[in-house]
Amino acid sequence: MQNYIVQHQFQAPLHHLLQKLIKYVASKKAVPLKRQLNAQEIIVRLELALNTTDPVTVQLNDSLFNERITQLSGYIYQNNHGQLFVQSYKTHKFSNITPGMIRHISFN
Repeated sequence: MQNYIVQHQFQAPLHHLLQKLIKYVASKKAVPLKRQLNAQEIIVRLELALNTTDPVTVQLNDSLFNERITQLSGYIYQNNHGQLFVQSYKTHKFSNITPGMIRHISFN
């Protein structure tokens, strides 16, 4: 009985860690790529998104070395330090975005 208790105490944290790692590594749902906007178009759309209360969909490049993207939908906010955030209109969670990684901005 003592062996059972001791073994399962160490397996539980390891199990949770493995599950989080598997979830992180698992492939994301495929999102259709929208065309890459040039810098001027991104700036204009970003200004418009910040000055209106309309929800937007932002596609971000995951890396400069591949074509994988992340798509976020919600409202764009900027804090006093100039950081950009997207607040999901479904979950109300904030996601920090890097302006240099923006691929496309569209209005819903």
